[in-house]
Amino acid sequence: MHKLHKRNRGFSLIELVITLLIGSILLAWGIPNYRDFKVRKQIVDTTNEFVYSINFARAEAIRYGGVVRLRGRGASRDWSNGTVTLEVLDGPNRRIAEVPPFDNNIQITQAGDFTGDVDFNSLGALVNGNSTRFRIENTNVSHAFREIVILPSGSVRLIRP
Repeated sequence: MHKLHKRNRGFSLIELVITLLIGSILLAWGIPNYRDFKVRKQIVDTTNEFVYSINFARAEAIRYGGVVRLRGRGASRDWSNGTVTLEVLDGPNRRIAEVPPFDNNIQITQAGDFTGDVDFNSLGALVNGNSTRFRIENTNVSHAFREIVILPSGSVRLIRP
C-alpha cells in the first residue's frame, strides 16, 4: 500500500528570514553604489555638454571667420551657475547659442593661465594664446569631478581623475 505524503507548500520561517537577510545585505551594498553611479554620471553628462559648448564655439568662430566668445552667464560671468552663452564679437554682435542651466549641485570653476571669457579666433585658436582649465564637480561629493583643458590651439583635452 502506498503512503500518502503530505506536500508542504510555501516557505518555512527560517527560509524567509535568510532570504530577507540576503536581500537587505544586497540593498545595503547597492544603494550607496547606485548613488555614486548617479553622481559620476551627472558629472560625465555635464562635462560632455560643456565640451560640446566649447567645440561648438570654436566651430562657429571658424564658420563666421571672426571671434566667438564663450562666457558664463550672469552679472559676475561666473561659470558656477552652469549656464553658458556664445556670442559673435566680429560684425553684428549677437548671441548664437545658450546652454541651459546645469544641475544645482554642479559647480564649474576656471583656473589656468587666464580666467574669464574664452574667445576663439577665426582659426579656432584662443585669442589670448594661453590655455585655461575648467573643473566640473559635484558640490555634495568631494571625489566626483572632471577637468577640461582648453589648449592655446583651441583643442580640448579631458583630464580624468
